[in-house]
Amino acid sequence: MEREFEYKLFFRSMRCPSVILKVTEENFHIVDANDAYLKLCALDLKDMKGKGFFSLFPLNPYISDNIWLNSFHSVLAQKTEVNTGIRKLVYPLNAETTFLDVRYYEIHHTPILTAEGNIEYIIRTLVNVTQQVIQEELYDESQKSVQYGNWWINTQQQTMELSSGFKDILEVPPYFKPSLQSTKQFYSSPDEETSLYRSVNKAMAEKKMFKKLLRIVTAKGNKRWLLLTGRPDIVENICIGVRGVAKDVSEKLAYMDKIENQHNNLKYIAFAQSHLVRAPLARILALVHHLKERFNDGNIEPQLFDALSHSAHELDAIIHNITNRTIGEKQLIVDDKE
Repeated sequence: MEREFEYKLFFRSMRCPSVILKVTEENFHIVDANDAYLKLCALDLKDMKGKGFFSLFPLNPYISDNIWLNSFHSVLAQKTEVNTGIRKLVYPLNAETTFLDVRYYEIHHTPILTAEGNIEYIIRTLVNVTQQVIQEELYDESQKSVQYGNWWINTQQQTMELSSGFKDILEVPPYFKPSLQSTKQFYSSPDEETSLYRSVNKAMAEKKMFKKLLRIVTAKGNKRWLLLTGRPDIVENICIGVRGVAKDVSEKLAYMDKIENQHNNLKYIAFAQSHLVRAPLARILALVHHLKERFNDGNIEPQLFDALSHSAHELDAIIHNITNRTIGEKQLIVDDKE
Protein backbone atom coordinates (compact mmCIF):
# COMPACT_ATOMS: atom_id res chain seq x y z
CA MET A 1 0.00 0.00 0.00
CA GLU A 2 2.80 2.39 0.91
CA ARG A 3 4.61 1.61 -2.35
CA GLU A 4 1.41 2.25 -4.34
CA PHE A 5 0.92 5.56 -2.51
CA GLU A 6 4.50 6.64 -3.26
CA TYR A 7 4.07 5.75 -6.90
CA LYS A 8 0.86 7.72 -7.23
CA LEU A 9 2.30 10.72 -5.39
CA PHE A 10 5.36 10.73 -7.60
CA PHE A 11 3.36 10.24 -10.80
CA ARG A 12 0.81 12.95 -9.94
CA SER A 13 3.49 15.52 -9.16
CA MET A 14 5.51 15.03 -12.37
CA ARG A 15 5.83 18.35 -14.21
CA CYS A 16 5.60 16.78 -17.65
CA PRO A 17 2.07 15.84 -18.72
CA SER A 18 1.89 12.02 -18.66
CA VAL A 19 -0.80 9.40 -19.19
CA ILE A 20 -0.66 5.62 -18.68
CA LEU A 21 -2.37 3.51 -21.34
CA LYS A 22 -3.39 -0.16 -21.11
CA VAL A 23 -2.58 -1.89 -24.39
CA THR A 24 -5.35 -4.18 -25.72
CA GLU A 25 -5.98 -5.69 -29.10
CA GLU A 26 -8.55 -3.07 -29.99
CA ASN A 27 -7.52 0.11 -28.24
CA PHE A 28 -5.34 1.95 -25.74
CA HIS A 29 -7.35 2.48 -22.58
CA ILE A 30 -6.48 5.24 -20.15
CA VAL A 31 -5.48 3.86 -16.75
CA ASP A 32 -4.16 7.00 -15.08
CA ALA A 33 -3.07 10.57 -15.85
CA ASN A 34 -1.05 12.99 -13.75
CA ASP A 35 -2.16 16.47 -12.76
CA ALA A 36 -0.20 18.17 -15.55
CA TYR A 37 -1.91 16.01 -18.19
CA LEU A 38 -5.35 16.66 -16.71
CA LYS A 39 -4.66 20.39 -16.75
CA LEU A 40 -3.49 20.20 -20.34
CA CYS A 41 -6.67 18.37 -21.38
CA ALA A 42 -8.92 20.46 -19.10
CA LEU A 43 -10.59 17.24 -17.96
CA ASP A 44 -11.09 15.33 -14.73
CA LEU A 45 -9.61 11.87 -14.28
CA LYS A 46 -13.09 10.38 -13.87
CA ASP A 47 -13.93 11.65 -17.36
CA MET A 48 -10.89 9.92 -18.84
CA LYS A 49 -10.24 6.74 -16.88
CA GLY A 50 -11.19 3.56 -18.69
CA LYS A 51 -11.85 5.27 -22.01
CA GLY A 52 -10.00 4.57 -25.22
CA PHE A 53 -7.32 7.13 -26.07
CA PHE A 54 -8.54 7.68 -29.63
CA SER A 55 -12.17 7.66 -28.52
CA LEU A 56 -11.40 10.56 -26.21
CA PHE A 57 -9.02 12.27 -28.67
CA PRO A 58 -10.18 11.19 -32.14
CA LEU A 59 -8.09 13.79 -33.97
CA ASN A 60 -5.40 16.43 -33.71
CA PRO A 61 -5.94 19.50 -35.92
CA TYR A 62 -2.18 19.91 -36.43
CA ILE A 63 -1.46 16.27 -37.36
CA SER A 64 -2.87 14.24 -40.25
CA ASP A 65 -5.37 11.54 -39.28
CA ASN A 66 -3.09 8.79 -40.57
CA ILE A 67 -0.13 9.90 -38.45
CA TRP A 68 -2.32 10.58 -35.40
CA LEU A 69 -4.08 7.22 -35.42
CA ASN A 70 -0.71 5.45 -35.80
CA SER A 71 0.97 7.38 -32.98
CA PHE A 72 1.87 4.18 -31.09
CA HIS A 73 3.01 2.17 -34.11
CA SER A 74 6.74 2.76 -33.49
CA VAL A 75 6.74 1.83 -29.81
CA LEU A 76 4.71 -1.31 -30.51
CA ALA A 77 7.17 -2.35 -33.20
CA GLN A 78 10.39 -1.50 -31.36
CA LYS A 79 9.32 -2.31 -27.78
CA THR A 80 11.59 0.41 -26.47
CA GLU A 81 11.21 4.09 -25.63
CA VAL A 82 10.41 6.12 -28.73
CA ASN A 83 10.63 9.86 -29.32
CA THR A 84 7.92 10.66 -31.86
CA GLY A 85 9.26 14.18 -32.40
CA ILE A 86 7.87 17.63 -31.74
CA ARG A 87 4.12 18.12 -32.20
CA LYS A 88 2.04 21.27 -32.12
CA LEU A 89 -0.85 21.30 -29.65
CA VAL A 90 -3.11 23.92 -28.11
CA TYR A 91 -3.68 24.61 -24.43
CA PRO A 92 -6.11 23.73 -23.13
CA LEU A 93 -6.86 21.04 -25.69
CA ASN A 94 -10.65 21.26 -25.72
CA ALA A 95 -11.16 25.02 -25.35
CA GLU A 96 -11.44 27.88 -27.80
CA THR A 97 -7.88 29.07 -28.37
CA THR A 98 -5.80 31.69 -30.15
CA PHE A 99 -2.29 31.46 -31.59
CA LEU A 100 -0.98 32.51 -28.17
CA ASP A 101 -2.26 29.20 -26.77
CA VAL A 102 -0.24 27.06 -29.17
CA ARG A 103 2.29 24.80 -27.45
CA TYR A 104 5.01 22.56 -28.82
CA TYR A 105 5.62 19.23 -27.13
CA GLU A 106 8.25 16.56 -27.64
CA ILE A 107 6.36 13.30 -27.17
CA HIS A 108 7.87 10.16 -25.67
CA HIS A 109 6.29 6.70 -25.53
CA THR A 110 7.76 4.33 -22.93
CA PRO A 111 6.60 0.68 -22.97
CA ILE A 112 6.09 -1.43 -19.85
CA LEU A 113 6.74 -5.08 -20.74
CA THR A 114 5.45 -8.30 -19.23
CA ALA A 115 7.74 -11.15 -18.24
CA GLU A 116 7.10 -12.63 -21.67
CA GLY A 117 8.27 -9.43 -23.39
CA ASN A 118 4.85 -8.21 -24.48
CA ILE A 119 3.81 -4.58 -24.06
CA GLU A 120 1.23 -4.26 -21.30
CA TYR A 121 1.28 -0.52 -20.74
CA ILE A 122 2.56 2.58 -22.54
CA ILE A 123 3.46 5.76 -20.70
CA ARG A 124 2.86 8.76 -22.97
CA THR A 125 4.88 11.80 -21.79
CA LEU A 126 4.82 15.30 -23.27
CA VAL A 127 7.84 17.58 -22.75
CA ASN A 128 7.10 21.27 -23.30
CA VAL A 129 9.67 22.66 -25.76
CA THR A 130 7.67 25.74 -26.78
CA GLN A 131 10.31 28.30 -25.82
CA GLN A 132 13.03 26.35 -27.60
CA VAL A 133 10.98 26.13 -30.81
CA ILE A 134 10.04 29.83 -30.68
CA GLN A 135 13.66 30.86 -30.12
CA GLU A 136 14.80 28.70 -33.03
CA GLU A 137 12.11 30.19 -35.28
CA LEU A 138 13.05 33.74 -34.25
CA TYR A 139 16.70 32.92 -34.82
CA ASP A 140 15.98 31.58 -38.29
CA GLU A 141 13.86 34.63 -39.11
CA SER A 142 16.58 36.98 -37.89
CA GLN A 143 19.11 35.21 -40.07
CA LYS A 144 16.85 35.63 -43.08
CA SER A 145 16.22 39.32 -42.39
CA VAL A 146 19.86 40.34 -42.02
CA GLN A 147 21.27 37.69 -44.36
CA TYR A 148 23.79 35.97 -42.17
CA GLY A 149 24.32 32.42 -41.00
CA ASN A 150 26.57 30.13 -39.04
CA TRP A 151 29.07 27.59 -40.32
CA TRP A 152 31.31 24.93 -38.81
CA ILE A 153 34.16 22.92 -40.31
CA ASN A 154 35.36 19.84 -38.40
CA THR A 155 38.82 19.19 -39.79
CA GLN A 156 39.24 16.01 -37.74
CA GLN A 157 36.25 14.34 -39.40
CA GLN A 158 36.34 16.39 -42.62
CA THR A 159 32.71 17.44 -42.15
CA MET A 160 30.83 20.71 -42.49
CA GLU A 161 27.62 22.13 -41.05
CA LEU A 162 25.65 25.19 -42.24
CA SER A 163 22.74 26.94 -40.54
CA SER A 164 19.47 27.63 -42.33
CA GLY A 165 20.49 31.28 -42.69
CA PHE A 166 23.68 30.32 -44.51
CA LYS A 167 21.72 27.98 -46.79
CA ASP A 168 19.40 30.88 -47.65
CA ILE A 169 22.43 32.97 -48.63
CA LEU A 170 23.68 30.13 -50.84
CA GLU A 171 20.15 29.76 -52.26
CA VAL A 172 20.02 26.03 -51.61
CA PRO A 173 17.07 24.03 -50.23
CA PRO A 174 16.89 23.21 -46.50
CA TYR A 175 17.74 19.56 -47.17
CA PHE A 176 21.08 20.45 -48.81
CA LYS A 177 23.87 18.38 -47.23
CA PRO A 178 27.04 20.49 -46.99
CA SER A 179 30.45 18.91 -47.26
CA LEU A 180 33.94 20.01 -48.23
CA GLN A 181 33.24 18.58 -51.68
CA SER A 182 29.65 19.75 -52.26
CA THR A 183 30.48 23.38 -51.35
CA LYS A 184 33.19 23.66 -53.99
CA GLN A 185 30.52 24.76 -56.46
CA PHE A 186 30.01 28.06 -54.63
CA TYR A 187 33.56 29.43 -54.91
CA SER A 188 33.89 31.98 -57.68
CA SER A 189 37.35 30.59 -58.51
CA PRO A 190 39.81 27.97 -57.23
CA ASP A 191 41.91 30.81 -55.81
CA GLU A 192 39.02 31.84 -53.54
CA GLU A 193 38.81 28.31 -52.10
CA THR A 194 42.58 28.13 -51.61
CA SER A 195 42.61 31.52 -49.92
CA LEU A 196 39.81 30.54 -47.53
CA TYR A 197 41.44 27.32 -46.38
CA ARG A 198 44.73 29.15 -46.01
CA SER A 199 42.99 31.50 -43.56
CA VAL A 200 41.33 28.55 -41.79
CA ASN A 201 44.62 26.67 -41.40
CA LYS A 202 46.37 29.78 -40.14
CA ALA A 203 43.63 30.41 -37.57
CA MET A 204 43.91 26.83 -36.35
CA ALA A 205 47.70 26.95 -36.14
CA GLU A 206 47.76 30.26 -34.29
CA LYS A 207 44.48 29.65 -32.39
CA LYS A 208 43.24 33.10 -33.34
CA MET A 209 40.11 34.57 -34.92
CA PHE A 210 40.13 35.55 -38.57
CA LYS A 211 38.10 37.61 -41.03
CA LYS A 212 37.88 36.81 -44.70
CA LEU A 213 36.08 38.48 -47.60
CA LEU A 214 34.94 35.77 -49.97
CA ARG A 215 33.44 35.94 -53.44
CA ILE A 216 30.86 33.23 -54.13
CA VAL A 217 28.31 32.22 -56.74
CA THR A 218 25.02 30.91 -55.34
CA ALA A 219 23.20 27.80 -56.50
CA LYS A 220 21.03 30.08 -58.66
CA GLY A 221 24.05 31.75 -60.26
CA ASN A 222 23.94 35.01 -58.31
CA LYS A 223 27.29 36.57 -57.41
CA ARG A 224 27.73 37.63 -53.81
CA TRP A 225 30.32 38.82 -51.34
CA LEU A 226 30.49 37.15 -47.93
CA LEU A 227 32.32 38.37 -44.86
CA LEU A 228 33.40 35.29 -42.92
CA THR A 229 34.39 35.58 -39.28
CA GLY A 230 35.76 32.43 -37.70
CA ARG A 231 37.48 31.15 -34.60
CA PRO A 232 39.18 27.86 -33.75
CA ASP A 233 37.05 25.19 -32.09
CA ILE A 234 39.30 23.95 -29.28
CA VAL A 235 38.55 20.89 -27.13
CA GLU A 236 41.02 20.04 -24.35
CA ASN A 237 43.62 22.26 -25.98
CA ILE A 238 43.22 20.44 -29.31
CA CYS A 239 41.85 22.35 -32.28
CA ILE A 240 39.27 20.14 -33.98
CA GLY A 241 38.03 22.70 -36.49
CA VAL A 242 36.74 26.21 -37.04
CA ARG A 243 33.29 27.74 -36.54
CA GLY A 244 31.97 31.20 -37.25
CA VAL A 245 29.50 33.55 -38.89
CA ALA A 246 28.98 34.44 -42.54
CA LYS A 247 27.36 37.74 -43.48
CA ASP A 248 26.18 38.76 -46.94
CA VAL A 249 27.85 42.13 -47.57
CA SER A 250 27.10 42.33 -51.30
CA GLU A 251 24.82 45.37 -50.98
CA LYS A 252 27.25 47.16 -48.68
CA LEU A 253 30.16 46.63 -51.09
CA ALA A 254 28.03 47.78 -54.02
CA TYR A 255 27.17 50.90 -52.03
CA MET A 256 30.85 51.45 -51.23
CA ASP A 257 31.72 51.11 -54.92
CA LYS A 258 29.12 53.74 -55.73
CA ILE A 259 30.54 56.03 -53.05
CA GLU A 260 34.06 55.43 -54.40
CA ASN A 261 32.94 56.49 -57.86
CA GLN A 262 31.35 59.63 -56.43
CA HIS A 263 34.53 60.30 -54.50
CA ASN A 264 36.61 60.04 -57.68
CA ASN A 265 34.21 62.34 -59.53
CA LEU A 266 34.44 64.91 -56.78
CA LYS A 267 38.23 64.70 -56.86
CA TYR A 268 38.17 65.55 -60.56
CA ILE A 269 35.70 68.41 -60.01
CA ALA A 270 37.89 69.81 -57.25
CA PHE A 271 40.95 69.58 -59.51
CA ALA A 272 39.09 71.23 -62.38
CA GLN A 273 37.89 74.05 -60.17
CA SER A 274 41.29 74.60 -58.60
CA HIS A 275 43.39 74.40 -61.75
CA LEU A 276 41.56 74.15 -65.05
CA VAL A 277 39.06 76.94 -64.34
CA ARG A 278 41.12 79.19 -62.11
CA ALA A 279 44.14 79.20 -64.45
CA PRO A 280 42.46 81.19 -67.25
CA LEU A 281 40.74 83.36 -64.63
CA ALA A 282 44.14 84.20 -63.13
CA ARG A 283 45.37 85.17 -66.61
CA ILE A 284 42.35 87.44 -67.08
CA LEU A 285 43.09 89.20 -63.79
CA ALA A 286 46.75 89.62 -64.77
CA LEU A 287 45.79 91.06 -68.16
CA VAL A 288 43.35 93.49 -66.56
CA HIS A 289 46.06 94.70 -64.21
CA HIS A 290 48.54 95.06 -67.08
CA LEU A 291 46.11 96.90 -69.34
CA LYS A 292 45.01 99.19 -66.55
CA GLU A 293 48.60 100.30 -65.95
CA ARG A 294 49.41 100.64 -69.66
CA PHE A 295 46.36 102.65 -70.58
CA ASN A 296 46.23 104.72 -67.47
CA ASP A 297 46.55 107.88 -69.64
CA GLY A 298 42.78 107.96 -70.06
CA ASN A 299 42.44 106.62 -73.61
CA ILE A 300 40.23 103.84 -72.25
CA GLU A 301 37.57 104.44 -69.67
CA PRO A 302 38.97 103.25 -66.30
CA GLN A 303 35.45 102.26 -65.28
CA LEU A 304 35.64 99.40 -67.83
CA PHE A 305 38.76 98.00 -66.14
CA ASP A 306 37.17 98.36 -62.74
CA ALA A 307 34.03 96.53 -63.83
CA LEU A 308 36.05 93.77 -65.51
CA SER A 309 38.30 93.41 -62.47
CA HIS A 310 35.32 93.32 -60.10
CA SER A 311 33.60 90.61 -62.15
CA ALA A 312 36.77 88.51 -62.31
CA HIS A 313 37.30 88.74 -58.55
CA GLU A 314 33.64 87.87 -57.98
CA LEU A 315 34.03 84.77 -60.18
CA ASP A 316 37.19 83.85 -58.31
CA ALA A 317 35.33 84.04 -54.98
CA ILE A 318 32.54 81.81 -56.31
CA ILE A 319 35.04 79.19 -57.54
CA HIS A 320 36.86 79.31 -54.22
CA ASN A 321 33.59 78.75 -52.34
CA ILE A 322 32.62 75.80 -54.58
CA THR A 323 36.06 74.25 -54.08
CA ASN A 324 35.72 74.44 -50.30
CA ARG A 325 32.25 72.88 -50.41
CA THR A 326 33.53 70.06 -52.66
CA ILE A 327 36.31 69.28 -50.20
CA GLY A 328 33.70 69.10 -47.45
CA GLU A 329 31.59 66.67 -49.49
CA LYS A 330 34.66 64.51 -50.09
CA GLN A 331 35.34 64.32 -46.36
CA LEU A 332 31.73 63.31 -45.67
CA ILE A 333 32.05 60.46 -48.18
CA VAL A 334 35.31 59.27 -46.60
CA ASP A 335 33.70 59.35 -43.15
CA ASP A 336 30.67 57.42 -44.45
CA LYS A 337 32.90 54.73 -45.96
CA GLU A 338 34.72 54.26 -42.69
